[in-house]
Amino acid sequence: MNIPSSNSPISQPQFSRRQFSQMLAATAAFAFSRNSFAQAKSGPSMLLAANDPFCGLDILRMRYAAGRRPSDDIAGNAISWLVTGQNAFAQKSLAEMRRTAPPKPGSHAWLTFANWALTFDWLYEHPDFDAALKDRVAQQLLDGAIATAATPDLQHPEQASYHNYTTRFLGLTTFAICAVAKRRPHDARVEDLRDKSARAFQNILQVSNLVSPKGSYHESMDYMRISYVPMAMLAELQRTTTGVDPALRFGVYRSFSDTYLYKLLPDGTPSREGDNEYPILDDRDTAVLGYAVNRFKNPYAAWLLRDSGFAVKKWALPVLDFLWNDLDVMPRNPSVTQPAELPRYHYFPGVDQVVFRKEWNANATRIEFDCGPYLAKHQHLDRNHFTIFHRGYLAIDSGADYTESESPHYLNYYRRTIAHNTMLIYDPKEHFFWSENVVQAANDGGQRMDSSRFWNSVRSLEDWEKTRDIWDIGHLKIVDNVDSPDGRGGYHYALGDATHAYSPHKLRCFTRQLLYLPGMDALLVFDRVVSTDPAFRKTWLLHGVNMPWVEGKGTPSANGEESFGNAGQFRLQEGEGEILVHTLLPAKHVTARRGGAGHEFWTPGDAKGGAWGTGRNWPLEPAEGGPLPTDPEELAMWKAFWGNETNRIERSNRRNVVPGAWRIEVSPAQPQLEDHFLHVFEIGDRGKTGRLRVELLRGDGIAGAGCAITGEAGVAALFPAQDAQLDYVEATLPAFPCHTLWLGGLEPDRIYDLELAGSNLATGDAVAPGVPILSRQIRANTHGVVQIQSGATTFPAASRMRVHTV
Repeated sequence: MNIPSSNSPISQPQFSRRQFSQMLAATAAFAFSRNSFAQAKSGPSMLLAANDPFCGLDILRMRYAAGRRPSDDIAGNAISWLVTGQNAFAQKSLAEMRRTAPPKPGSHAWLTFANWALTFDWLYEHPDFDAALKDRVAQQLLDGAIATAATPDLQHPEQASYHNYTTRFLGLTTFAICAVAKRRPHDARVEDLRDKSARAFQNILQVSNLVSPKGSYHESMDYMRISYVPMAMLAELQRTTTGVDPALRFGVYRSFSDTYLYKLLPDGTPSREGDNEYPILDDRDTAVLGYAVNRFKNPYAAWLLRDSGFAVKKWALPVLDFLWNDLDVMPRNPSVTQPAELPRYHYFPGVDQVVFRKEWNANATRIEFDCGPYLAKHQHLDRNHFTIFHRGYLAIDSGADYTESESPHYLNYYRRTIAHNTMLIYDPKEHFFWSENVVQAANDGGQRMDSSRFWNSVRSLEDWEKTRDIWDIGHLKIVDNVDSPDGRGGYHYALGDATHAYSPHKLRCFTRQLLYLPGMDALLVFDRVVSTDPAFRKTWLLHGVNMPWVEGKGTPSANGEESFGNAGQFRLQEGEGEILVHTLLPAKHVTARRGGAGHEFWTPGDAKGGAWGTGRNWPLEPAEGGPLPTDPEELAMWKAFWGNETNRIERSNRRNVVPGAWRIEVSPAQPQLEDHFLHVFEIGDRGKTGRLRVELLRGDGIAGAGCAITGEAGVAALFPAQDAQLDYVEATLPAFPCHTLWLGGLEPDRIYDLELAGSNLATGDAVAPGVPILSRQIRANTHGVVQIQSGATTFPAASRMRVHTV
C-alpha cells in the first residue's frame, strides 16, 4: 500500500539525542508500570507541579503577574491560592467544598468530578483543609470512582474502547482515584482502581494508534471532542504525576491541531461525516485546542483558539483556560502560509480520510474523501463517500441524527449508504437488520449491515484482528499529492477500495479515484464497479441542498423522481457556491433528479425482498420532539428501539445540521457486469461555472478526461480501469492543447517511454498521421503516478500518445 507521510512540520517534531533517550526511558517505564497514575506525592501534582516545564508554578505566577486570572470557581480559586498564597482564595474553595458535594457519577458528571479532584490535590496542604473534610471528600470521590469503574465500559480494562463514553468514565475514575490516593495511598481499593485505570488507558492508547495515529476520529467530530478532552487531560495527568508523557508516543496528541485545521470547513464548522448532530464548535473543542497550544506550542492551534472566530470563548473546564492558554504562543493564520509550510492536503491514516483544499481562506474549496475501516457504531456505511464545500454546502452528507441515535430515519436512511455520495448495487434479496436482528431494515442497495457488531466499537487490537472480516471493509490504497504555490501543476489524488464494504454476493469490485486540480478548481471522479449479476442496478449518488438543474427535459415518475435520459450535465447550488458536473461515463446512462417534499429521504427498497421502487421516504424526526408517529411501520420501530412504554419523541440536540432534500442518481442505461462512471466537477462561485472544456479520453484499460479553461491549454488525465498495473497506454489527447499530462495506475518507480505522434484521425493543420512529435523517458513515482509538464510548448491537440515500459 502506497501511503505518504505527512509533510506538515507540526506533525513531525524534531528531538535532540537527549530528548530521544528520555522518551525511550519514559516509554519503557509506561509500558511496564502497573501504576501509571496517582503516585502519591507531596505538593500539588495533578495537571501542574512546582517545576513543570508546561504548567510549573513559576510559569503560572508569571502568568498571574501579567494580569491573567484563573476561573472564579472551586478549582480556579484553589489555583489562585497556589500561585498567590492569598488565603482568601483557599477559603472560598474550602467553603464550597463544605457546602456542596460531587454530583452523582456518570458520563456527564466526569468534568465536575475532575474539578473536585484537582481542587482536592491543589488544596491538600492548606492548614484549614481539615482531616474530616479530606475524609469526606475522599470518600465521595472514591465512591464515584468505584461506581464508574464497575460499568461495562471499564469492567474489563483490556477491553476499554477508544470511545466517547469509555474515555469519560475513565476520566472520572482516574482523576478521582488520583486525588484519593493522596489521602489513602495504601487502601486496597485505591490500588486496585489505580491499576485498572492504568491498564484501561494503555488499551485505549493502543487502539488510538490503530484508529487515529495522525489525527481525526472514527465516531464523527461531534463525538471526537467528547473523547479528546478526557484523552488530553488523562495524558497531562499522567505526565505531571509520573513524568511519563503519552503525547511522545501516541500520535493522536500531536495531531490535534492538524485535525482541526483540515477537518473544519472553510466556514469554521466541522466535517459532517458520521453521527454529527452538532456540527459547530463548543467549549470542549476550545479545551482541546488549548491543549495543543500548551503542550505543543502550536501556532495554528493558537490561531484557531483566539483569532479564527470559530472557537467559543468558554472552556469545558474553566480552570484550563489559565493552565493551557499560553499567550506566549503567537497565532499564525494559515492563509498567510505557503504549501511548503502548510500543505493544502492532509491524509489521516487509520480512519483513512483525506482532505484536499485549494486555499486557506473563507472562499476556499474543500473536498473530503473517506474510505476506511468500520471502527465504531457512530460511523456510517459510506465507504468511498466524498463531500465538497465552496462558499456553500455543495455535495453533502445528507439526513440528520436523532439525539438518542436509533430512529426509523436513522436506521433506514441517515447511517446508510443511500444518504451518501457513493454507490448503490441493488440486490432485491439482500438482508439488512438492526442490532441482534431485532428490526428488519429497508434495502437501500448499499453497503452491508449484516452483523450486530455494526452497533459496537473495536475494543482492542486483539478484538480488531478477530473481527477484521466484518470491519476491515475499506481503505485508501493510494494518496498522492503535489502542491504548488499558484495551484498550476499541483494535484491531489486518492484511490479508495470499498469492495469489502458490500456483500460479496452482489459485488466483486468497487474502486473510486479522485483527482483534484486546484489550478482550475476541477475534480475528476472515476469509479469502476463490477457486480456479480448484471441485473443488479448500479446507482451513482450525489446529494445536495437545493433542487439541481439537469440538462434536457425531464420526465416525472413515481417517488419524487424525474428522469433526464442521457443528460450530459447537471448543476447544484447552495449559498454563494456552485458545482457544474459533466457525466462522461457511462456513455449511455440515465440521470435522475429525486427529492422535494415527501421524498427528501427516500430509500429504494423495502425489507421484504421487493424490487427497486418498493421503498419509501423515511422522514426526519422533528428537532423539537413530539408525539410518536401514527405510521404503523415507524411506530413499531420506535417501540422496538426504546420499549413499549415509549410514548413520545424526545427533543433533539441537533444544531446547524444541513440535512439536504435533493439528490442526483446516475445509472447505466443497459445492464452489464462491469460499469465505469466518470464525472468532472467544475467548482466555483454561483453563476461562474461553465468555463471548462471537457472531453472524454479512452483507451484499453484506461479512461479519463481532458479539461481546459476555455481559450487556454489544459490537462489530460488518465485513470487505470483494471486491476493490473499498466505497462502500456495508448490514447488520443483532447482536441485542445495541453500543458500537463497525468497518468495513474503505472508500476511504481518504473521508467516508461512517452511518445507523441500525429493521429490517424488528424484533420486540417494537424500533424500528419504517425509523424513523431515528441519522445522522452518518464518515471512513475512511488504511487504509480506520473505528471508530465509540456514546458514552453504545449502538447499538440488531438495527438496520439503512447506510453510503454522500457
